[in-house]
Parts: sequence; structure tokens; C-alpha cells
Amino acid sequence: MSILLILSGLPGTGKSTVARIVREKFSIPVFAKDELEAVLIRSELARYEHPRLGYSGYELLTECATRVLSAKGSVALDSVCGREKIRQGWRSLAQANGAKFVAIECICSDEALHRQRLEKRERNIPGWPELNWDEVVRVKSYYEPWRQECLVIDSCSSLQKNEASIIAYLRGEFAKVQGH
Repeated sequence: MSILLILSGLPGTGKSTVARIVREKFSIPVFAKDELEAVLIRSELARYEHPRLGYSGYELLTECATRVLSAKGSVALDSVCGREKIRQGWRSLAQANGAKFVAIECICSDEALHRQRLEKRERNIPGWPELNWDEVVRVKSYYEPWRQECLVIDSCSSLQKNEASIIAYLRGEFAKVQGH
């Protein structure tokens, strides 16, 4: 049995750091919505302001996950994933492919620190703009709480503590699916 891992949270809360840990420690592919959307922008198929860009990014993530899950592999998706409708779609995708749905929600409990980190962040994704605090406020306005159990990682905690929590959590989840 495989795992569909969702890395969720507001921009600038540490999803990319968690993605790196997942990739390095568990050797599973991670697909990031921002990187996929940047391809559409660089290819001049969309502009950042295009109202359907976000939808296209989620469709691309779903297709990437479908390909990996149908081959019985595990995969992680890195996106805000702020709406229950998207989460439910990915739960259904996992179920249809005999995979376990697992989520990690990234937060930053100190708003001043979150804002400071976001303003200094340089992700260097070609074609993708560095986001500002106004974008975080916009996303926060529609971000829905998680209804399903998930690991919550607070980027205010030390990287070592968070990494240990992520590794322990995912080892436990992988052990559960291997016991199936």
C-alpha cells in the first residue's frame, strides 16, 4: 500500500522545508503547485493573475499524484490546499488507488515572524513571483481548518524538533500501510 501525503499551509509556513525532509528521508517524489504553475507561466500558457491558474495547478498536482499512485508508489503534494473540497478530492484519489491519505499542516504561530520570513524569502522559482504579506492575508481569508487528523508543524519550533516529528509521524504511517 502507498501513501498520498499532502503538505498544506499558508504561504511561508515551511511547506518547502517539509518537502525537502520528506524527499531526503523517505525518497518519495514531491510535486509543488507553485513549481507546476511556474511552468505554465514560463510557457506563456497563463499569467500569474489568471483566474484559472490555481485550478490548473491543482489539476496538474492531481494528475502527477494519479500517475505515481497508479504505479503503487507514494507521492507528496506541496500546496496551500486550503479548501476542504480539494482535500476531499485527494482523499477520494487515494482511496481509488488503494493508498492511505496522510496530511501535514504547516503553520507559523508567530505572525510577526511569519511576515518577516516571508518578506526575506527567495525561492528562485523561474517565472514565479515572490509572494508578499497581502497574498498571505488573501489566502488566509478562505483557508479552511482541517477536519481530518493531521500532523501540525509549527515553523516557530526548531528545525531539528520539526524534522524529528515529521520522521516519527511518517515512519508510523508507513508502518501502518506495510502492516496492511
